[in-house]
Amino acid sequence: MQKKISPIVHRLVVLLAIGALVPCSPAQTPLKVCPNPVAPCKSKHREFYPYDLSFTLPAKIKVNTDYTSAPFFAVMLKDKIQVAEKEECDGGEFHTRVENERKKIQTLFPDKKVFASYQCPDMGALSYTVYGKPLNDNFIALYAGDTLEKANQTLALAKTKYPKATLKKMQVGYNQIDQ
Repeated sequence: MQKKISPIVHRLVVLLAIGALVPCSPAQTPLKVCPNPVAPCKSKHREFYPYDLSFTLPAKIKVNTDYTSAPFFAVMLKDKIQVAEKEECDGGEFHTRVENERKKIQTLFPDKKVFASYQCPDMGALSYTVYGKPLNDNFIALYAGDTLEKANQTLALAKTKYPKATLKKMQVGYNQIDQ
């Protein structure tokens, strides 16, 4: 004698089986980086500063939600930059000495964005990750491309001026914080 399965249980089993076969969609499609120093991305949600590596933001964003760029390679030209107490955040959201250095470096690489991160209090600051881990240091980096081949070419070029330069896989992120 065979047991009959109720129609509700049958539907539930079918739905669960279908759900297991359908791949989960990612929380967010990685957003495109705009690495051209003379053509940064524009957004109605955030003005990108000269020292930012800009990236596309959706037309509509949700507050307190992370928006993350597609992974890219960067040449770390200077990291763990120390600043004296008197120069700390003396430009508001940046350190003037380090920003002046970033601008000077940008002239050496006119076709690739030289970007920096300053650990200054700024609720709208971009965040950067290296190999998926937060990078919480002052740094100056050079966009190196979205492929390892392009990145290695950029690294070789950068090492002529910065012999200690290193290659990192990074992402840039933004979160419109509402308190």
